[in-house]
Amino acid sequence: MEATKQSLFRTVFGMMINPAGTLKNALLTKWYFAIAISALAFGLFFGQTGLDLYKTGQKGLDFVLISGIAGIAYGLLVIPLIGFLIWTVLKLSKADRKMKETISSFCLSYSGALVYGVMGIFFSLALGWKTSIAFGVTGVLWAIGPMMIAIRELTGGKNALSVPIATVVGGIVLISWSVFGNL
Repeated sequence: MEATKQSLFRTVFGMMINPAGTLKNALLTKWYFAIAISALAFGLFFGQTGLDLYKTGQKGLDFVLISGIAGIAYGLLVIPLIGFLIWTVLKLSKADRKMKETISSFCLSYSGALVYGVMGIFFSLALGWKTSIAFGVTGVLWAIGPMMIAIRELTGGKNALSVPIATVVGGIVLISWSVFGNL
């Protein structure tokens, strides 16, 4: 059990520091671990948004709970769906990767967002800071680098494919978060 915890810890922080090296070992982890990373990351990110809007009096306390649940659903359903769409693009470009491998690497790209989400919730609750932009958005932006590297690894080094895909996906994620915050 201790070795598994250490391995999971290394995977999360490894994706922030050395995504290419981590991916080689991380893909041996279970697919549901990768999806749990994105679900927790977005649950914390959207939860921070709810807390910020609550602190400014724009939303009620119930919105904080709804935000966290919506974020978990987003990370559990939307992020793997986007991973599936990336796999489809990779298949069209003749990349020979498994769907589970592509979705797992895409979800693991949000490891940094999970770390930033934990720190953001801490600073929000402990110090009363509004953290969704300082920590939440930063975490999602941090994920773009590992995402590009993951896609490049999956395509066998094709930057021409990894950079545009990561840019479009990063934009879609931030725009959808913005729309959610303005509901």
